[in-house]
Amino acid sequence: MINTQLDFVSIGEVLIQLNPLSPGPLRYPKLFETHVAGSEANMLIGLRKLGYTAGIISRVGNDEFGQMIISFLRGEGIDTSKIFVDPEAPTGVYFIQRHYPIPGQSTVFYYRHGSAASRMSPDDVDEDYIKKFRALIITGITPALSDSCYYAVKKAYEVATREGLDTIFDTNVRVKLWKDLNKAREKLALFLKSKIVLTNSEDLAVLFTGVSLEEAMYRVIDLGVELLVIKLGEEGSLAITKNYEIFKVQAFKVPVVEDVIGAGDAFNAAFLASVYKGISIEDALRYGNAAGALVITTRGDVESQPTWDTLELLIKKAKKEQSLIR
Repeated sequence: MINTQLDFVSIGEVLIQLNPLSPGPLRYPKLFETHVAGSEANMLIGLRKLGYTAGIISRVGNDEFGQMIISFLRGEGIDTSKIFVDPEAPTGVYFIQRHYPIPGQSTVFYYRHGSAASRMSPDDVDEDYIKKFRALIITGITPALSDSCYYAVKKAYEVATREGLDTIFDTNVRVKLWKDLNKAREKLALFLKSKIVLTNSEDLAVLFTGVSLEEAMYRVIDLGVELLVIKLGEEGSLAITKNYEIFKVQAFKVPVVEDVIGAGDAFNAAFLASVYKGISIEDALRYGNAAGALVITTRGDVESQPTWDTLELLIKKAKKEQSLIR
């Protein structure tokens, strides 16, 4: 890697995604594609495609899937020097079930219990490595994998805060992983004080029970967050600043040809890339919406993540044809 300050670092599990070539119940497909995926890695790859440098802290098994992950991330320009190969645990995998039982939606089946990444601990977090970066990206997924993972993310967050890095938190509340939602609320409360928080209405309903979306939104801002972004799916996206300025942008209308998984990560990457480039919040939301729309047109979480030229092309097309905007 280049021996200068890097842009974004993250900590999280990178998995192998097995995606069937045909939609429907998983009992029937005979052919599957393999993809590399994981929310944190997806965001870093998206940022890399938009010109930023990135590195990841993680663990993989001493197996072919682990080697596939390292090779793929290196090929995308991600610094993999802090991915540790665990000789005692496997690389996590998951399966996608597309367009069933609800057309246009995907169901995910994880096989990650006891994975190498679930064994991450504070010892895996190199403080000097984190200090090289401008911003730390974390999600609500990794703290849910195990207690040691939670403390690893907590250490990374505390190092970043102490060293003056920007902290970016995507809530990404996975109910199946947490099981106890009270524990989720308790553990994730610290990270809700990040500089930038990315979320959606479903996560806010879990983190702030019994209140409206608007009330939850203001509660997050009042924690000291500088910028809160809410992904609204087909309704687009919304952002609110620490000064209570609100921006909302409509979604792009594209066909869900293959798989809706990964759209939120692509949105995050394009939005963050835009903000750090000095683009206005409203336009950053527009770029994020465009990136999310592109990803759902193919299988895999990162294969259709865009460059700036691609984003500009879609937005230019949308301006000419209002039918592309919901």
